[in-house]
Amino acid sequence: MVAHGLGSREGRCTSGTEIRATMVVDIHAHCCDLRTPTSMDRTPLSVLALLERLDDEGIAMAVLLPWPACPEAVTFPGLFGPIPDVVSQIRAAGAHRDRLIPFGNVDPRWGGNSPRADFRWLLERFIEMGCKGIGELGGNLWFDDPRVVNVVRQCGEMGLPVLFESCGPGEGRYGLIDEPGSAHLERLLQLAPETVLIGHGPGFWAEIGEGLTPEEKSGYPSGPVRSGGSLQRLLRTYPNLYADLSAHSGYNALTRDRDYGAPFLREFQDRLMFGTDTCFADEAGRMPTLAYLRSLLAKGELDTAAFSAIGGGNALRLLGIAEPSGGPLAGT
Repeated sequence: MVAHGLGSREGRCTSGTEIRATMVVDIHAHCCDLRTPTSMDRTPLSVLALLERLDDEGIAMAVLLPWPACPEAVTFPGLFGPIPDVVSQIRAAGAHRDRLIPFGNVDPRWGGNSPRADFRWLLERFIEMGCKGIGELGGNLWFDDPRVVNVVRQCGEMGLPVLFESCGPGEGRYGLIDEPGSAHLERLLQLAPETVLIGHGPGFWAEIGEGLTPEEKSGYPSGPVRSGGSLQRLLRTYPNLYADLSAHSGYNALTRDRDYGAPFLREFQDRLMFGTDTCFADEAGRMPTLAYLRSLLAKGELDTAAFSAIGGGNALRLLGIAEPSGGPLAGT
């Protein structure tokens, strides 16, 4: 089925050479220890492990998101890792500027837990360190909480896009909070029109479908997408909203309805960015999203221009990074 009003298929198979010719950029990578006391058998992340994975998967560059900045996301083993904090992770990325693009990170409650906190000194330091954005913002606050609005506006004033984690209301979660329908995210988009927001997480991607329950807002809904949810409406309405395809939340949104994934990608090809959000350095921690995108390209359901934009072009453009001379780095 090719309904939904999102365009037709290209109808042309793409060669392996064309698939490999695109510079791929991962908009969502980490290098911290994300294990918990009950998952100590997993292989923790590191800068070296991240670079090895990029090489293995044919990814030219990755945005390094330092984590965590919020108390809700602290996992105890990470406190004892070699680079446990935001600044040490940015410095670690700085040794590999040809491959890793650092972001800074903040919690809206820093600086006195006030909606008037001045983050400019901190944001200036991040920029001096080479940071191109902020994220992922993970404090468990409503999207339109005045403290969130305050820091997001200041990021926009300094030209820093903000990538956020998201969830529905409830205990035991991290990420910005919203209700089904995304009214609070929409309010933030309206209050901070000069700031580019990059959506991520279950609370964001569950909204690709209609009729969400509060429980589904923080989960991975299944089944066909018919009329579409608030996600499509927000992408069509607010030019400062982009979307990060990473993690199971992004992959589930694209594949829950096999007839809808490719049309969605085609319609919003200038606002979507490939990402992984790999949390462990073992094989089980890898994500299938890039293989899925490459399969759509090979079958002609995405053309080369759309794949190039989603695979890396949008990220490079948004972050003001020129593709290295001499052509793409990835895919050989």
